[in-house]
Amino acid sequence: MADENLIRKGLRNLNQLTSKLYSNEKSDAKANARLTFIGEKKLEDVESQLYTFNSERFQISNSLADYQLIDQEPGSNYWLNYHGIHNVSILEELGEKLKLDRLTIRQILDTTQRPKVEDFDNYLFFSVKSIKNNLEGELQVEQLSFVLGKNHVLSFQEESGDHFEGIRTKINEDIGFVRKRKSDYLLSQLLDAILDNYFETVDQLNDEISALEKETFINPNNTTLLKIESYKRSSLLIKKSLGPFKEALLNILNERTNLIRNENIKFFKDLTNSATAAMEEVEGTLRTLEGLTNIYFASLSQKMNETMKVLTTVATIFIPLTFIAGIYGMNFENMPELKYRYGYFLTWGVMVVITVAMLIYFKRKRWM
Repeated sequence: MADENLIRKGLRNLNQLTSKLYSNEKSDAKANARLTFIGEKKLEDVESQLYTFNSERFQISNSLADYQLIDQEPGSNYWLNYHGIHNVSILEELGEKLKLDRLTIRQILDTTQRPKVEDFDNYLFFSVKSIKNNLEGELQVEQLSFVLGKNHVLSFQEESGDHFEGIRTKINEDIGFVRKRKSDYLLSQLLDAILDNYFETVDQLNDEISALEKETFINPNNTTLLKIESYKRSSLLIKKSLGPFKEALLNILNERTNLIRNENIKFFKDLTNSATAAMEEVEGTLRTLEGLTNIYFASLSQKMNETMKVLTTVATIFIPLTFIAGIYGMNFENMPELKYRYGYFLTWGVMVVITVAMLIYFKRKRWM
């Protein structure tokens, strides 16, 4: 049952890897010049949380109209997070209030796009793929988008599962520098939380692969290869999501937007290094799985060789015995020893001696 669950899990991860591109929906939206949600609707209702904070205080509100409060308090920073991005009208209203380009709204609504970073006149748009294990141990891919303004960060999540609980705690309890620094530092912390999910996922994957290594070396069976392929697909899914994430971070450093202050550049450099480390971990995992595939087939070949060795040894021993039996089984009338009184016992004796001699010879040659 566990093996069947793993196979089903691998197939679901493969579906994530070869996700639907919604080409018809995209073509229709472009043809009619309208904003359309592209992807799988994962929530019924859109929820939002607005954090207003500075070094002295913070406030939380949960109304969908809270976006109107952004930039109303001089000296404060704002973090507006959405769970659910399928409601086009809400995002249109938000875009109008904060003067977001229509292309940005279109990209937020498209959950199939490749991670990217784009620098606009008054904000920075950043989209990534997040990966984490759900309660069933399956990889869950989620599109997350961010808009960095002068003193605010907007974040958009497909699902209600929160990646940012640690950051909320830092704001609530005034831990670290989130409330003491500007919105670009907050963005670096949000991206860091997503990268932490990558590391946790890869670590869990490597733990499972370690158990699979023992099975591959000791007792590979019919499901071993299926398990290896399942983990390969999971690793490829992580790599496919992590690679563009790293590229987007590099683009931030190369373009040097004014929205990221010089004192906070080091945090984005650290994020880039972390993404590189995570990528190396995934590539190492893929190399390990390739090695396990080779070991699996080598083990099968070794088992086959052992089986063939036993069969060849048995066949080789019986060749002279069959030869002797064939000779004395012929029905010629004038055969020598045909009427010899002890011929039967003598023939058996010769056969036994030949068998023992061949077994001793094979043993000395270490053929068995």
